[in-house]
This record gives sequence, structure tokens and C-alpha cells, in this order.
Amino acid sequence: MSMFSSLIKTDKKDGKKFNLSAFLSTKTGKQTLMMVGVGVALLIVGPQISAATGMEMIGTMSMIAGVLVMVMPMLMKSVGENRRKDSIDSNLPIFLLSLVSSVESGLSLLRAVEETANRNMGSLTPELRNLRANISWGMPYHEAFDVFTKKVGTKLARRISVLLQISMDIGGNVTETLGLIQHHVTEMRNIEKERKSQLAPYIYTIYISFVVFLAVSIILVANFFTEIETVQDQLRKTAEEKDIQLGMFGAILGVRVSELSMIMFNMSLVEAIFGGIAAGKIGEGSFVGGIKHVIIMVILTVVAFSFMGAI
Repeated sequence: MSMFSSLIKTDKKDGKKFNLSAFLSTKTGKQTLMMVGVGVALLIVGPQISAATGMEMIGTMSMIAGVLVMVMPMLMKSVGENRRKDSIDSNLPIFLLSLVSSVESGLSLLRAVEETANRNMGSLTPELRNLRANISWGMPYHEAFDVFTKKVGTKLARRISVLLQISMDIGGNVTETLGLIQHHVTEMRNIEKERKSQLAPYIYTIYISFVVFLAVSIILVANFFTEIETVQDQLRKTAEEKDIQLGMFGAILGVRVSELSMIMFNMSLVEAIFGGIAAGKIGEGSFVGGIKHVIIMVILTVVAFSFMGAI
């Protein structure tokens, strides 16, 4: 048994190391490498084309596209992981109810955990089956629950694992203990749902403020800045026809409308990036979760400026 435990510990230790060659040999690794290569190519080629053609917008758009392509694998992984964890946390109260019914039918708590793995509980089912397999192979249940907690990766599952281990160690009225744990978990889930519902308006506020800023920027670029170009043409025409000094009005001729448009476009991108990150932190408690909001806002910026002819 000691030899088997040492092998388990060695495997766990090695499992924490990231094997780059093994990752790149998988389908996901190849797709990630391809998307990163495309993103880097856009970042390198775009500015060169912009410098050759004199069109600054090409370089800006290629850099935006390159960054979006490079972060896409991280976004897909983040979305998939968050969906998996949410499915696990949603099924944990059902898991505890199943334990209660199994213990009431006469099974021990450890046996009830093994039996519950036969039921369909979404993303929690594979982890329960892995827990059952570790226990059946002779792994101490404390160590098996530790492996289960690390693989699941949610705070709620970690709390339940600790409470279940304490129940197995202490014994006593297991049914009453499980009922208290199930009540506690249900309350935690309700609190989390209430937190998200209360924070949802703040996410809407971020989007509304971004849309207002974007609308103002487009109006300035599409209407106000174009009038500056009209005034410049009239001043040049007047100065040539009447041969007069423009004085302080001559400073208007030095205004480059294209640069002003790029400044407003870049400011909208900055607003999209930081607004999206803030929305992710508020809504999901993670800056990485804000990547999808950043992508949505950046796409809205590019589409809005292009549709109005501002870029």
C-alpha cells in the first residue's frame, strides 16, 4: 500500500508540470498554435502594409484582428471551464440529496458516494466516477477527496469535500449532518444567484456608458469633424481669392481631421478594453472572464465606425 501511495503522489506531482510538446501534439494544441501564428502574422504584416500604403487604419485594424485571434483560444478555454464549473456547482445540491437518500436506505456514507457516481449529474458525473475509481483501487479516502477537489476546482466543491471527510471521521448521525450540509450548500447557491442578479445592472451600466461614448465619438467624427474640413476649404478659397491674412483663423488649417478621427477611434477601443475587463470582474469575478466582453465591445466599435464612414 505504501508503494502504491508513493506512485500516486509521484503521478500527482508530475501532473502539475505543463508538457508543451504533449500539448502541441493534441488537436487543441495545434489549433492554438495555428491561431497564435495567424495573430502574430497579422501583427507583423499589418503595420508594414500600412507604412507602404500610407493608410494608418490598415495597421490599426490588423493589430486589433491579430490580438483578437491570439486571445480566442484563451477565451474558448475560459468559457468552457466556467461552464463546466457552473454545471458542477449546480449539481452539488442534487449530489448531496442523493447521498441523504442513500444513507437513509442503509448505506454507509463512503458507499453512498460510490453509488451516487452512477447517476447523471452533468459535469460532476465524471469527477464522481474518478473519485469512486480511486477509492476502489485502495487510495485512502482523504487522499481521494483531495484529488477530487483539485480536479473539480470550485470553492463550493472544496467545502463539501472537507465537510464530508469530517463526517466520515466523526461519524454520529450522518443523515442529520448531510441534511445540514445540503442546506448550507443550497443557501450558498442562492446567495451566489442573488449576487449575480444584483450585479447584473452594473454590467448593463457599463455597456450603456460604452454605447453612449461610442455614439458621441461617431457623431463627432461623422458630423462635427467633417464640418471642420468644409471650413478649411472655405478659408483656403477665401485666402486665395482675396489675398488676405487669416490671422488666428489660420490655425484651423493646421487641424488634421484624419488624426482626430483616429484619436476618437483609439479612445473608443480603450473604453472597450477597460470596460470589458471591468464587466468580467463584476459579473464573473475574473478578469479573464472579461475577454468576451472586450471582444464584443471592440467588434461594436469597428462595425459602428465603419458603418458610419468614420474610418
